[in-house]
Amino acid sequence: MAEMDLSICIVSYNCRDLLAACLDSIEAHRGDMAVEIIVTDNASSDGTVEMLRQRSPAVTVIANEENAGFAAGTNQAMSLATGETLVMLNPDTQIATGALESLVGFLRERPEVAAAGPSVVDPDGSLQTTAHSFPTLLRTVVTQVGLHRILPRYGLLHNGSASCAATTGPRQVDWLSGVCMAIRRAAWERVGPLDEGFFMYSEDVDWCYRASLEGYECWYLPEARIMHHEGASWGDAPRERILAAHRAGFRFFGKNYGHCAEVTQRVLVALGALARGTAWTILGPAVEDRDDLVTSFETHFRVAELAMEMKETHRRSEGRVS
Repeated sequence: MAEMDLSICIVSYNCRDLLAACLDSIEAHRGDMAVEIIVTDNASSDGTVEMLRQRSPAVTVIANEENAGFAAGTNQAMSLATGETLVMLNPDTQIATGALESLVGFLRERPEVAAAGPSVVDPDGSLQTTAHSFPTLLRTVVTQVGLHRILPRYGLLHNGSASCAATTGPRQVDWLSGVCMAIRRAAWERVGPLDEGFFMYSEDVDWCYRASLEGYECWYLPEARIMHHEGASWGDAPRERILAAHRAGFRFFGKNYGHCAEVTQRVLVALGALARGTAWTILGPAVEDRDDLVTSFETHFRVAELAMEMKETHRRSEGRVS
């Protein structure tokens, strides 16, 4: 057993105050475990590094001179970690009582499990969906058509997200959100680090997929709970988040399912985005000056454009981004 019970690895970008609150919550709810905290700061401009060095001298700080992305930043922190259990944790989270102990205890009892994740709630207490099934072309069709909204509880038509609200006990899932994921050290060493070709988004899906190929399981633990200020590092940039998520999703398909699957997914997403963008364009006069809807249909058209940029398929860009 490693001397350190738990290594918490955080990648931070311009969320100094939320990170400070996150560190306070870890300290308050670490229990009797030996915990080390490693923060990779991706060139924040808000004084994050200075704050860490002044108020949290026990925290190991990696200060990058440029934004290396979430996957690369996590790998940097993980390379210094010495704990028996490794935790990926977003800086805009706060740990609740018993959450860390539940995650560590579950992994200790289940050697076949690579990773465990908690339930995650918004500041208002509403549940975020952080446990999922692997993406497939069928689920892409379902999502683009909108059947997951019409019949959300019908498994075949679901968009891949586990029904977290209906889960009262531990549940095996395909993949867990990197918002908070506790990983067995032996599994991390066997599966390998995050793929740094994913700048942000889908690196967690990819890692869990690779873990499944090694015979490992991932589990969702609703009794462990954290709070998450979703998207805090992005500020007011919803379109950039949407485009980044799609770009990463295309890469996941190309890497893990092959070039034809990626191209098919791109076409499906483009058709769905064009249909929604066209609908909002036609309905635009009826909603007058609703800025959110104007932004919505413009974003749909940009998603369609991104999807059809075939020069950026995984096969073509593999040598540049991996």
